[in-house]
Amino acid sequence: MIRPLAAAALGALASALASAAAACPDPSATLLFHSCWAGGNVEIRLLPEDLPLPAPDSGTRLIVTGAYTSTESRNGDLSKPVGLFVHRGKVVNPNLGRMDGILLVDPKSGKPDLQSRAVMRYDGNSYDLRKLDQRHAFVDAARDADISVLQSHLLIVDGRVDVRPQDDAPVFLRRILFSGAQGFGIYQTAAPATLYDAARALADAHAPEMALNLDMGSYDYCQRQASGTAKSCGLLGADDTAKLSNILVLQAP
Repeated sequence: MIRPLAAAALGALASALASAAAACPDPSATLLFHSCWAGGNVEIRLLPEDLPLPAPDSGTRLIVTGAYTSTESRNGDLSKPVGLFVHRGKVVNPNLGRMDGILLVDPKSGKPDLQSRAVMRYDGNSYDLRKLDQRHAFVDAARDADISVLQSHLLIVDGRVDVRPQDDAPVFLRRILFSGAQGFGIYQTAAPATLYDAARALADAHAPEMALNLDMGSYDYCQRQASGTAKSCGLLGADDTAKLSNILVLQAP
C-alpha cells in the first residue's frame, strides 16, 4: 500500500518528468529545426517547377531534400520523385513505392501529417494505399483538396521504433522529419549511422510519435537559414538543385 505522502511524491515526480519531456528542445548540431521555437509550417516543392527557392530573409528556416529522386524521368527530361507524389493537387506520380510512410501537407495549415500507407486517414476517411481502388480514391481526394503528398520510409510509428537492426546494414548520415506532442522537427545524426541506430538515437533524444526518413546521399541538399544568412548543412551547394525532384521548405508562420 502506498501512503498518501508517498503517492503525492510519486505524482509530483511523474508530473516533473512529463514537464521535462514536453519542454521545447534547444537548437543543436543534430536538431536542425523545431516548430516549438517559433511556430512553423512545411511546404513540399516540386523541382524544377518551384524554383527559385526562398531567399534567406523570407522567413525560411530550413530547406532540405524530401522524397527520393528516381533514376527515371518524367515528361521526358524532368526529375521524378520515387513513389506516390502529389503537388498541390497535381498528381506527379500516382504509383506507390515500397516505402511504408506518407507525408501529407494541407496548404491551409502547413503542418506535416505523417502516416502509414496501410492506414491513411484523411478528411474522415481511411485508405489502404496498397489497394489500387483505395489509392485511386485517395489520389482523387488529394487532387480535389489541392494537398501535397510524398512517400518515404517510416522509422518511428506511434512512439515505437519501427525498423530492426540488421547485419551489415549500410551506414550514412541520416536526416529525419519527426512529429509529436511538442510539434515537428528535423533531426540529423551526428555521425554516419544505420537506419535503426538513427531511429533509436532520435527516439532517445526527442521521443517523437512518428518519424520519416528523408533523402540524403548524393541528393543531400540542406540550407539552414537565420538572420538573413544561409549556411550549408548538406552536400549540395545553394544553387546546386539540378539533380533534385523535390524539396521541403520549413519556415516561420
